[in-house]
Parts: sequence; C-alpha cells; structure tokens
Amino acid sequence: MSPKKHTLEETIGYQFKNRELYNQAVTHSSCFNEKREVKRSDNEKLEFLGDAILNTVISIILYKRFRDRDEGFLSNARSSLVKRETLTAIAKDIKLDKHMSYGNGDGSVPEESKVLSNMVEALIGALYLDSGIRNTSKIIRKLFSAYFTEEKLAEKNPKNILQELSQKKWGMLPRYKFPRKTKNGFAVMVFVGKEYKARGTGKSKKEAEQSAARTLLEVLAEQEREEGTPC
Repeated sequence: MSPKKHTLEETIGYQFKNRELYNQAVTHSSCFNEKREVKRSDNEKLEFLGDAILNTVISIILYKRFRDRDEGFLSNARSSLVKRETLTAIAKDIKLDKHMSYGNGDGSVPEESKVLSNMVEALIGALYLDSGIRNTSKIIRKLFSAYFTEEKLAEKNPKNILQELSQKKWGMLPRYKFPRKTKNGFAVMVFVGKEYKARGTGKSKKEAEQSAARTLLEVLAEQEREEGTPC
C-alpha cells in the first residue's frame, strides 16, 4: 500500500477558509500565459504582500529572541532567513512543488529557486489575508524553526564575504553602482577594481546587491579553479 499523500494544508497545519485565496497562492502566473480564458488572478500580488509580512514577522521574532545582539547581527540574520535559498529550502521541506499549478506544459515545477521562493511568499500573503497576523506568525515560526539556529544565523551574507575577499586579495572594497528599476524590482552592478564585475537583480536594492555579490563570488571561484590556486 502506498503511503498517504498529505495536502499542503495538513503539512502547514492550517485550513483555508477562503478557497480562492488558497488557489491563488499555489497557481503560478505561467498558468495564465497558457490559459488566457482563466479569469482567476495569479499570485504575484500575494508575493508582494507575503514578502512584506515575512520581513516584519521575522524581524519581530529576531528582536525578541536575540535581545542582547546588535543591529548588525539582526540584519544579517534576517537576510539569511528571508533569502531566496532559505525560502527554496522551506518550499522543498513542505513539498510545495507537489501542490503548485505551473504552466510549462506538463505541470512540473522547474528546479529554479525563484519560482519556489516566490510561491512561499505568495502562500504567506494568502495566509495573512485568510487568518490575520497572529496565525500567520505561528505558521512562519513553524516553517522557519529549523533555520533559527545560531550556526545558520551566523552565516555571512555574500556582500560581507566579497568585501573580506576583496580587501584581502586586492586591498580595496567592492563598489555597487547603477541601481535601476526593473519590471520585478532592481538591477545592480558590483565592481572590484576595473577587472571584475557582475550584475545582480532582486526585489529590493539590498537583494540585488546580494545577488550581484553572489554572482561575482562564483565568477572569482571559477577563475581560481581554472588557475589551480585556492581563493
């Protein structure tokens, strides 16, 4: 006998009162590119709301849990918790891809972190509209419980890593320039001297800078591997 398949609501421990909100949260916008006759709204506005709710709730949790830590630690900890990689990991923890509607022909969700992380934000936005901030906060605590360890929260963000590497190897700081608005947020360029540069995008300037730093770190690491010398 095959094991029972749990619904997403069973997994997160919440039953939606408004089924339309639930359907909206788990339906990717690509479905409406394929099915133009469908009138139901996609989840992009829920992503926007969920992003704001998530940042607020995570900030409150960190403030209360780490009262003896400074603003720098709290800021880095929040960035670690709400970054795309963490949201993608949470999406996989709750098998969100198994409950999503995705319009790529066969319905399977691509292994792309942006899709899964955005769906987590949409789900949080829908939870807030359906049940308010108290229940949403409880579910966020549950979903993120494994990520509130000191070890995970102490992880350095890409900007800090790039800054330390740049100072150590070249005696200079990275420069972030040309922030500009895009359809989905911001785009930023990062430069280390005149030789190294990379582009990053994100919903905010800060996220775009993190993305640019991460990309440049990958470029530098690949260069080091080709040269056969440790970074």
